[in-house]
Amino acid sequence: MNASELKQAARKFGADLVGIASAEAFAHLPERNRPETVSDRVKSVVVVGHRILRGALRGVEEGTNFGSTYQTYGFSWMEDLFLSRTVYHLTCFLEDAGVEAIPFLAHRNPDDAFEPDYKAAAEAAGLGSIGKGGFFLTPQYGHRQRFALILTDFAFEPDHPRQTGLCRGCRACLESCPLGALSEAGEGRNFRLDESVCAGCRNGAYTWPGRSDRADRYAAACGRACLVALENKITGRYEHKFRKRSVWSIGPVAQEKQI
Repeated sequence: MNASELKQAARKFGADLVGIASAEAFAHLPERNRPETVSDRVKSVVVVGHRILRGALRGVEEGTNFGSTYQTYGFSWMEDLFLSRTVYHLTCFLEDAGVEAIPFLAHRNPDDAFEPDYKAAAEAAGLGSIGKGGFFLTPQYGHRQRFALILTDFAFEPDHPRQTGLCRGCRACLESCPLGALSEAGEGRNFRLDESVCAGCRNGAYTWPGRSDRADRYAAACGRACLVALENKITGRYEHKFRKRSVWSIGPVAQEKQI
């Protein structure tokens, strides 16, 4: 089996994005985030992604529905059902070919020795890059995707990291947050994110213990602002623009942050 056959199978099983990183690409990370922590046999990390439907964000954008649209199809079912099913079938495909494959959702468990860093993995696998506001950005979907990992004992040809440049000159996420969770005091080109502030966000953010992000911000004011800012920069485009009216917001600076 080669990398091309693996990626073809991943797409057959429903993946929108798939990339491969070598285990050595994680050597600079803390030990808890290195694949070798799971097994010293790991040679490659396969990163599988599913798009978050733009329509799943519509109810939050309009302030009309937060449950069956985003929480179900953009969050819980997205990871626990749709993405998990793709990963399971791809893992079976690998094992049928004699490759031991270890599937992981990008969840956090303090009792586990290994904690997947899905952003570092997706970046190493050449799928995109981490933006200034902390979202992982791809040329296809911007910030709208979720990832899972499969660790293999077979060395596939790895993909090469790349910078998307999607954040260049942009401050949309920072300027849209009604709580001021993002600031320009971050290291280098990135903004600083105070996730403790996000925990109290009522503008579309969610905090579910153990999930990949301590604060799920894809549908929050910052995430939707990122979506709007990238509409003409990504390849996945729509007939109509996402935003059609001024943005609702709840927070101490809500009146000042209407855009």
